[in-house]
Formats: sequence, C-alpha cells, structure tokens
Amino acid sequence: MKNKGLLLSFLIIVTSWSWPLAAQQQPHEIVWAANIAPPFHIVSGPYANQGLCDALVDAFKEALPNTKHKVEYLPQLRIGMLWEQEKNICFPCMIHRSNEQELIAFSNPTHTYPTHGIITRPGLVAELTEKYGNPIDLELLLRDQLYRFGQPVGRLYGKLQPLLEEYVIGTPQHIDVSGDTANTSMMSMILSKRLDFTIDYPMVKRFYEETEGRSLAFIPVTQLVGDIILGAVACTKNAWGDDTVRQINEVIPEVQNNPHFIQAQDFWLESSPR
Repeated sequence: MKNKGLLLSFLIIVTSWSWPLAAQQQPHEIVWAANIAPPFHIVSGPYANQGLCDALVDAFKEALPNTKHKVEYLPQLRIGMLWEQEKNICFPCMIHRSNEQELIAFSNPTHTYPTHGIITRPGLVAELTEKYGNPIDLELLLRDQLYRFGQPVGRLYGKLQPLLEEYVIGTPQHIDVSGDTANTSMMSMILSKRLDFTIDYPMVKRFYEETEGRSLAFIPVTQLVGDIILGAVACTKNAWGDDTVRQINEVIPEVQNNPHFIQAQDFWLESSPR
C-alpha cells in the first residue's frame, strides 16, 4: 500500500508538470482568410494556386515552419464580420494603412502594387479620354453619370471610395457583381456592353486576358498618379493578432526574397516597382 501511495504521488507530480509543458509546446496557428478573387487567389484553371497571394502565403509557410498554417476561402464580407467578432484570422493581401485601425493590425509592407485605374473595352477608350483626359479625371467621369460602373460586392477602393460614394454608388449606373467569379464576370459584361468600366489593378485585366483570350484596356486616373500602393498582412486586432503580426514582421525580409513570391510578382505585377 505504501508503494502504491508513492506511485500515485509521483504520477500526480509528473502530470502537474507535464500538462503546462504540453500546452506551451502547442504550435502557434495562423488562419489565412483567403478571398477567391483571381489573380490574388486562384483556386481553379491553368493558374490554380499560382495567384500572387497564394505565393505570399506559401512564402510565409516556408519562413514560419514551426507555425501551424490553415487556409480558409471566405467572402470579403464574411472576413469583415470575423474581424468584428475578434476571430483569429489574417488576410494576406490588404492595402497597408499607416494610421491605426479599429479592427485590424497591419504587418509591415510586404510588396507594392501598381495603382488602380479604369478597366474598359478598347472601343470606349478614345471617347473616355477625349472627355476626361488621359489619365482620366475620375471625378469628372463619375459626376456625369453617363457610364455604367461595376464592382465586386464588398470591394473598397481606398482614396477613390469617397468619389464613388458621392457620385455613383446607389444610382442606376452602379452594379454590384457577386460570386467567386465576379472579376471575370465583370470583364465579360464590359466587353458585351452591359457595363462600361470597373476600377481595378492592371493584374486583374492581365488575368482575364490570359485566361479568356480577349483584350481589355487600362487607363490610369489622375487621382492616383504618382501613388504607390503597399500590400501588407492584416490580422485581427487582439492579443493573438499582435503576436502574429510580430512573428510575421520578423520574417518579411525572408518572404520578400522567396523565389516563388518574386516570380509571382514578376508575372502578375509587370509594372510594379519592387
């Protein structure tokens, strides 16, 4: 009986020490909330898993091998709701903001994008540039409300957003396009004259042309001339997010030198300075 008591005491002591040790050894987990919007994330077709943000996530996986990584594909609006609920997620390709945000914590910049511009059909370029210049004065274009503007549901446009809200959003000239293929659908609608233009990166035009074999036109806008758009990782603003951003910042130089990520930038961001 004495030996059994000693054994029981030993087991209790070992358990009390091993449990917190096991808890400490659980790897940190990052849930990457990916939005299906080619060529940021591509889930099907000849370029599946070769999107710019696919390559960025893969580079972080390589740079943080002791971290558990999970990718979940979610609509943009759902990602925003999860941030509001303080769920632990990171969005890999967000436009960097230098000022503090209420719901999200930004990493240091990871890469740059060429600025947004007008994407339209080639036959409309001469008409638009004759009226509004080249680069196009977006405010003049929107104020006239002569042309139909389409955008993916939930998409925001940074410093251009106030102009869109003032002149076109909520009018008959504004169309929201939903679904995982919203970008591709919009480009086809522009070419079929159901829409006249959208606003997006040159890389979105490039993806459509590469996959659909049809040509579009890109026109810069005066409001963004000289701007450089910085990409960054955005994580939930809580203790987990602060720790995750710290770990991400430590490996960003390694990620920026990842050959696969460099190759993806060279292909999709042809005119972007590194």
